[in-house]
Amino acid sequence: MKRKRVNVTVDARLLKKVRKKLDLFGGKLSTLFNAYLNDFVKSMDSKFGEKHEEILAEIKELKKRVKKIEEKNN
Repeated sequence: MKRKRVNVTVDARLLKKVRKKLDLFGGKLSTLFNAYLNDFVKSMDSKFGEKHEEILAEIKELKKRVKKIEEKNN
């Protein structure tokens, strides 16, 4: 798996609490972030994934129509 380093800003007090919890079972902060990001993507896909392609197609069609109208007006 390819990895990418990112910088994030988090609440210092919350981070301290998280690290205490992670230390209880030897967890890593990066593992926690990856799990959260994975859950986020899955939840977004389940809510919006079905219509994503349809929405993109509609946007593409609307852009074509706008372009034609703009060309007529120029």
